[in-house]
Amino acid sequence: MTAAQTLRFERYREVHRGDARTVIERCELVPPQGVDPLSLKLLFLPYFGETKPDTTLGAFLEEQEAHAGSAERAPFPSNLEGYLRHPASERREFRTLVEPQSPFRDLLVVRRGEARWYVDEVFYRLEGLPGWAPGACTDVVEGRFEDFLRFSPLVQLRLHEGLPWLAHPEAAPARSADDRVLELSKSPGLPNTRSFSLTVFRSGRFLRRSTLEGEQSGADVHRLTTLLIAASRIAPIQAFPKPLGFAHDAQTLSVSFPVERGLESVTLDEDAPADVMAFARQVAAAYDLEF
Repeated sequence: MTAAQTLRFERYREVHRGDARTVIERCELVPPQGVDPLSLKLLFLPYFGETKPDTTLGAFLEEQEAHAGSAERAPFPSNLEGYLRHPASERREFRTLVEPQSPFRDLLVVRRGEARWYVDEVFYRLEGLPGWAPGACTDVVEGRFEDFLRFSPLVQLRLHEGLPWLAHPEAAPARSADDRVLELSKSPGLPNTRSFSLTVFRSGRFLRRSTLEGEQSGADVHRLTTLLIAASRIAPIQAFPKPLGFAHDAQTLSVSFPVERGLESVTLDEDAPADVMAFARQVAAAYDLEF
């Protein structure tokens, strides 16, 4: 299998289903016969006050893999100073996802495995897609498109490429792919009781441990996106939650989810808010855990 054959071209958009659900649909794009996707041209967007030579999708992905997490990222702007000199009203009309207020209604992602991907119209625009055939479509996230852009790791990790100085001042702070964003755990109790722990990282990677199944790991960016959207709808907790503790051999169930100041940890007892409890059940169902 060639490198070109491992690429997946995915178009995301919001659709409304007959059951009144709003979901994000992913549709694959199929290149015409004889087209080498790696040779497609990438044009540097003109909004950043810099010039960059045109490159190709293949060269971009190779550079991404060679310098992941490094400040030596020649294809990208040196900073956002040139971009931010434009008036805010003008920036809102730019076709770049760097601008939080840009009116995007669809998204193109090119994936090369699970760890490498390109998002179109961040710093570059991909040329040569007209005439490509539509492929299979699947509903992948529950929520609206603006929420998808705000919470999907596919988008958020490409907006700054791991370089904090490329993060827009009005956007969410630049985060690492290895930041913890969700946790659910049930502490050990009496002999023969079931305990578990789940940690989900910003990249979509998760680590799941339980007394019955042992340790399991995997990655699913769309599952995480749906849960982050759901977490954003939880009402603010007025009082700080009680610290986690153990009472004799009783088991303690707790959930952690992102809020503005960091991770909010809540003990799931009789005092837990109903929306937090419902969210914890949603997390447990998503990762096949039982309370």
